[in-house]
Amino acid sequence: MQAEAAGVIGLADAAAVAAVDQRVSDLDDYKIESENNVFFDPDSAVLKDGAKPALADLAKLAKSFDGYLIEISGYASNTLGSKTDQKLSEERAAAVARYFYEVQSIPMRRILIPVGYGSTHPLASNANTEGRELNRRVDVKVLINKSLEEGM
Repeated sequence: MQAEAAGVIGLADAAAVAAVDQRVSDLDDYKIESENNVFFDPDSAVLKDGAKPALADLAKLAKSFDGYLIEISGYASNTLGSKTDQKLSEERAAAVARYFYEVQSIPMRRILIPVGYGSTHPLASNANTEGRELNRRVDVKVLINKSLEEGM
């Protein structure tokens, strides 16, 4: 009788451990809830006033979720040389992160380290003005932890 009860308890413990293992494994499983691009003037990392309302909307949306993170990726249009483009893309990403932190009161723990990718990952060809305008951007994503969203 006691051996049978111990077996039942052992199975229940094993199931609980498996559930905890799965939950820990899922902690880095995020979905993109919303995404927006912010565009910059040539050779500039100054956040335009026109971009701020869309960023404010993203911040408001993010704050409405538990377990959110904001991913910020900066890019350049391959016109200044790879080192300068890299630096400019990092400055653009940092400008967006500062806006979220200073103006929208997003805690730093909710903002992933802003990353600059230089002129890699272009949206369009840099061979023309329109393409270069599209490539001078910061991509902002609101990420939601799937396990928290599902109420685990």
